[in-house]
Amino acid sequence: MEYGFVSQVGSAIYMDPSVIRSATNPGVDNLSMDTNFEIADLPVKLELRYAIESKRAANGLECPKTEYKQASRREELSQDEMARRRLRRMRNKVAASKCRMKRKEHVKQLIEASEELESANNQLESEITCLHAEIEQLSKMLDGHKCNLENGKHGTDR
Repeated sequence: MEYGFVSQVGSAIYMDPSVIRSATNPGVDNLSMDTNFEIADLPVKLELRYAIESKRAANGLECPKTEYKQASRREELSQDEMARRRLRRMRNKVAASKCRMKRKEHVKQLIEASEELESANNQLESEITCLHAEIEQLSKMLDGHKCNLENGKHGTDR
C-alpha cells in the first residue's frame, strides 16, 4: 500500500507535515516549521501517533479525540496500605539520612588523609631541598680542597 505523502529514503521515512493533524485541532499542522521531517528521529509513541494520524487523514477520516483522566491514588489506598507506605517512607528517610552522614564522614576522612599526605609531601620536598644544598656545599668543598699525593699516599706523614 503506497501513500503519496510518505517517501522512504534509505532506512528513514519522511512525511509531509501537512498531512499530520493535531488530535485536538485537526485544522492545525503539528510540524509547520519543517516541510520534511524524519520519523526515525521521533520517540516511538509519537511515531506511531503520526503514522496513524497520517493514514486516517489520507482516508479522509478525522482523528479521534481522547480524554485522559488520572485516577486519584489517595482514595484507592486502604488505611493499612497508607500505614505501610508511611512506615516505608520513614525508614527510607532514616536510611537516606544515615547514608548522607556516612558519606560526609567518608569525605571528611579523605580530606584529612589528603591534608596529612600533602604535609608529608611538603616535608619531604623541604628535606630534598636541604639535601641538594648539602650536596652542592660538599661538592664545592671537594673542588676547593687541594690534595698532596705522593706515592699513592695522602698528605699524612708516616
